[in-house]
Order: sequence, then C-alpha cells, then structure tokens
Amino acid sequence: MAHAILEAEAQRRGLSVEVCSASTWNFDGTMAAIEARLVCEKHNTPMSKLLTTPLQKLDLSDATRVLVMERAHIAEVLAQTGALPERVSLLGAFDSEQGDEEIEDPIGKELEAYEACYSRMRDCITHYLDTTLDFE
Repeated sequence: MAHAILEAEAQRRGLSVEVCSASTWNFDGTMAAIEARLVCEKHNTPMSKLLTTPLQKLDLSDATRVLVMERAHIAEVLAQTGALPERVSLLGAFDSEQGDEEIEDPIGKELEAYEACYSRMRDCITHYLDTTLDFE
C-alpha cells in the first residue's frame, strides 16, 4: 500500500520519483493481500505493483530515501541492499500526529486494520513529501 500511495502522491505533485518496494519476508511473487487491494481501490490509489519482491533482490545503494515500517527492518535493509544508513528512515517518523514511529503491518488482520494502516501511511507520506528536501 505504501508503494501505491507514494507513487500516486508523487504523480499528483508532478514529482519524478522511482518507487520500489520489497518484503522482508520471502514471499517472492506472492500477490498483494486482497485487503490491501480493496483498500487501495476504495481510495482510488492504483496498485501498479501487485507481486511481492524479496528485499535481497533490491540494490538500494543509490536510493535517495528508503522508508521502512519497523525498526527491525532497518538492519535488514542495511544488511541486504547496500542502502546507506543515513538514507534509511522509519516512515512513521514523518507522522506529526502519532507518537510511535513504527507502523504495524496489518497482514492477517481484518479489513479495518488495513484501513487504519493505509490512513497512517498516507499521512506519513504526504507529510514526508511536504517537508523533505530529497526532491529539490
């Protein structure tokens, strides 16, 4: 969902951004959860990426910013992708409303959990794009 939200918001703002996403779990080629697809569809957020990619398949050494949902993901990203430590951030750190910088993965939960996650990620992504210098 974060991939779809960031792509849609960047496009809406006319930003030239290459978005990639990956799973820290090895679900290579697995379809995005139906709940995620339904929530994105409800919010008119196209999901251009429907199949998962394992994190180890990405080379993020040239990435401007790598956004992760949980603190544990930071070490995995650094160990598996070549991303620079100063370019890896918790997506939740860009949410001015919440105190917790981690965003809980809704996988395996009810549709309401996906709705809440979508809303939180959308808020974080829009705030990130509003405040970042990464695209200037």
